[in-house]
Amino acid sequence: MSAASDRSSVESTLTSAIQQLERESALKKTIRESTEPVEDIVRTSTAELNHLHSSPASKHEAIATKALETIATAHPHWVAISALIPKGEFYRYQFAVAPLLKSLVTNIALARFILHDELVPAFTAASLMGLQGEDIGELQLGSDEYLQGVIGMVNELPRLSVNSVTAQSFALPGRIASFVNDIFASYSMLNLRNDALRRKFDSLKYDLKRCEDVVYDLTLRGLGPAPTA
Repeated sequence: MSAASDRSSVESTLTSAIQQLERESALKKTIRESTEPVEDIVRTSTAELNHLHSSPASKHEAIATKALETIATAHPHWVAISALIPKGEFYRYQFAVAPLLKSLVTNIALARFILHDELVPAFTAASLMGLQGEDIGELQLGSDEYLQGVIGMVNELPRLSVNSVTAQSFALPGRIASFVNDIFASYSMLNLRNDALRRKFDSLKYDLKRCEDVVYDLTLRGLGPAPTA
């Protein structure tokens, strides 16, 4: 084979690789742009839930319900995103949706705690954010996004606990402290090999202490719920 032929083969190989890279880059940009409507839903539902911090407990249920209704509108946008992802290649493009999934889990978990005093299961969170049905293809809520999203919700609870006292809602801090304690205990039993998840877990102990400090202060002031027999 001549030198010219070798050079031509190299150029052909590199040109093909560069063209493939350009196609992948263009697709990544398109997928990122397709997530913008979901980003809007995340921002809107977060803003709605932020009203929990400045509203009396009597309005919390309506606020949480409205946020869940907003999140439920995401389904058609997931369908559009799914249509762009080549079959079998979801994990190559997961970076574009993972932050949104975490944020939606955070908001859903907070709303469900307010409404039902429970930790929302992963499959329920996926359903509430519209990740259901054959038309969403391979899109799914992974364990990592779910677990990090739950921690994100816990990170919001110390602030809610403090603000609920300001709003004269003295029962909520006790509910929050008990809930956070249960979550912390459960996470403590996990063998967290994911570095990002382990770092986020470390924040839970500080959240728990802040929540317990609020309850302790209320107890000292005689404002906490009466002890049960």
